Amino acid sequence: MKMEVSVKQFGHKIKSLILKPAAFWKNEKLQPNGTHQMFLGHFLPLVILAGAAEFIGVLNKVPGFYLVHPFMYFIREILLYVLLYFCSVFITNQLIKPFGGHMNLTAVRKLVTYSLMPLILVSIVTNLFPFLYVLDMLSFYSFFIFIAGVEEMLDLPDNKRIRYVLMTLMANLFIFSFLTLFLSKLVASFL
Repeated sequence: MKMEVSVKQFGHKIKSLILKPAAFWKNEKLQPNGTHQMFLGHFLPLVILAGAAEFIGVLNKVPGFYLVHPFMYFIREILLYVLLYFCSVFITNQLIKPFGGHMNLTAVRKLVTYSLMPLILVSIVTNLFPFLYVLDMLSFYSFFIFIAGVEEMLDLPDNKRIRYVLMTLMANLFIFSFLTLFLSKLVASFL
């Protein structure tokens, strides 16, 4: 019963994040820390689900019952998002000070976790059904959620906020691209 309530609450939270990001961030700012529960209870299950979707999607493409290939892609998907999370939290937090803000690791963890949610949700669908790759465009909604979160969660001077957002988004996009390429090449070298 508790798990059912938790899943329902999580679903409501994701719906609120996607449909009303400004209101979501205002509410999230008032919530106590809970970043470990957020990572373990929200982020990691979605990442594992994305990895499982990748496993099933690759398994459907591979002739026969060859499990090594899909398993490697499962591991790649999980590593991609976990490494992206930690690198993005570090970069996003470190860039606050040069732009005149006050570093706030808790707010940054929330910001990174929830701004990655649309990317992961779209990834789950496109991993299961690769022919829907055009839906990957919806991943860019993560940028909007990040921007709305910066407005509410971080204490930055108004005249430097836009530059901070642009610099952080470019840095995180570079990290995502690098990790995707690196991990794909790593998997390809094992297969």
